[in-house]
Amino acid sequence: MNKIFIPSFALLLLFPIGNSFGAYQTEIGDDMFVFVQSIVRNSDGVLLLYLESTKFTDLNLLALESFLDFEASSGNDPIIIINETQFQVIQRIQTHTYTSEELVASTLLFDNVDGQSSLLARFAHDGYSVESGDVLESIWTFVRPVS
Repeated sequence: MNKIFIPSFALLLLFPIGNSFGAYQTEIGDDMFVFVQSIVRNSDGVLLLYLESTKFTDLNLLALESFLDFEASSGNDPIIIINETQFQVIQRIQTHTYTSEELVASTLLFDNVDGQSSLLARFAHDGYSVESGDVLESIWTFVRPVS
């Protein structure tokens, strides 16, 4: 019994849980707060899955800032006040209908820059299976201070 416990404990010491795996946690008041909701419904509209997170395994802050500057240029995104600080709220929704059975292990946000696809953010999760006709709706919410 001790032989199994000691190697397992050693592995925990070698691979601590947390930001060492490249996870980024965002919070209101950071230079940018990112929140994503993933909603999957079947072809009949029945809710199959709801996931949400403010923690990302990939977060390209420079590319996101450029993306949000472009998105906000329309001037339709609200300004809110939290603790006497102004924040701009930018929310975008992506919808994808699956055409085959798949296993989905992350929610991704891409931007097209100069004809190249660029990963902006990835919310990695345990995964879920989908069938043809299932619809994923990803609601991305960004909150950034107004300067």
